[in-house]
Amino acid sequence: MLLHVRRYAAFVLVSLFTTLTLGAQCPVPDGMDGGPCCTEPLPDIRVFRRFQQTALDICWRDCGIEAIQTCTATFATNLANPAGIAVSPCRNIQGFVVLSSGGGIKWVGRLNLYYSRTWLETDVAGNQVQVWRFLANGDLRATAAAGPIPCPVPPCAPAHGNRVRFTGYIDMAETCGLSPPKTEYAWMLTHACDPIDHAPGFPRAGVFHPERSYTFVGPAAGFVPGALQPTEAGGAPATASRRLNLPIPGTVLTTCAYEEPVNHNLSALAQLCLCGLPTGPQQWFLGDLVVGGTCGTFMTTPGGPFLPSFLSMGIGRWTNPAAYPGIERLRWNAGNYDDPDPCIGITFNRVYFGVSTFGGYPAFDILASGLTPPLAPTFIDQCSSIGTGATTLMNVPYLSDHILNLNH
Repeated sequence: MLLHVRRYAAFVLVSLFTTLTLGAQCPVPDGMDGGPCCTEPLPDIRVFRRFQQTALDICWRDCGIEAIQTCTATFATNLANPAGIAVSPCRNIQGFVVLSSGGGIKWVGRLNLYYSRTWLETDVAGNQVQVWRFLANGDLRATAAAGPIPCPVPPCAPAHGNRVRFTGYIDMAETCGLSPPKTEYAWMLTHACDPIDHAPGFPRAGVFHPERSYTFVGPAAGFVPGALQPTEAGGAPATASRRLNLPIPGTVLTTCAYEEPVNHNLSALAQLCLCGLPTGPQQWFLGDLVVGGTCGTFMTTPGGPFLPSFLSMGIGRWTNPAAYPGIERLRWNAGNYDDPDPCIGITFNRVYFGVSTFGGYPAFDILASGLTPPLAPTFIDQCSSIGTGATTLMNVPYLSDHILNLNH
């Protein structure tokens, strides 16, 4: 394990001294909209190379805050995006993270990063800010310096080589028109309680921490953790679905498809404490999600067998309007859906993981034809969780073949 720690830490820390060269000044469309169903676009997305932030390490127990610590988070990827080179959103990007405190390394990990979408915001100073969102999953390894069990280290860690699977997101926000460019970040990684992240029937199943969940979130500045946040209930048109890794008949190659415009509705089923005592704060929202698209996608929430519904967990809020992401609230989310893929004619029952954000700066979708009217302030982003055989996978790092971008 010490060798793994040294390798990850060396990669991330060395990359702190690597200069990122960005392409043309934003706003830049990603090239994913407007094409025929099930056909491949010519994409152009930004990818961060490295960044470092002060973050919060939060232990949740019985749906309330048990403890909060600060740490330094250092992220890096194995890709830059130099001028003139488009990075394909058809595959995952490898990311790396080191979490440290007081000069000591506590956690190291490798992340799968899936591009979700981009949009344009206007901050309180009137600057245009383009945001690129990535959905993240991967194992973090706890070192001896990480701390005691059960907080801040989950009790499941020793049984799995000190590896703990986290899911979440990273937003990269570039202020347009500045030279050198100003780039800011907001992100979250969560390891949920046993019914979700140690679900039966999958690797690492078991009873380890049914009443506890764990979150890293940044930036720490201005962030107020809290279980009770707005929920995602609602619905609207003009949101998107995007398929990944579609097999080309007669070949072993993979590709991805243009975005598919969709409608969705997310109706409330319950708000409760899913992880721990029923008397705990109602941190968890359960809902019934229906998604219908112009290419034939029609996703429904069957109530199982892996998760009961769309569900999400309140994390907290950012409170500083002068720094990205502005006044914004945050939830971690997951879901279990029947998912017919119209491009290959197969229906899957899949688990999805992602993030929900509420508020922030006014946002606009960036299309090749220009900016759309303002986007609704609730952002729901999820990606499917599959193994190498395209079967549903839980509890461990995963691949994805379907991205959902919903607003209302």
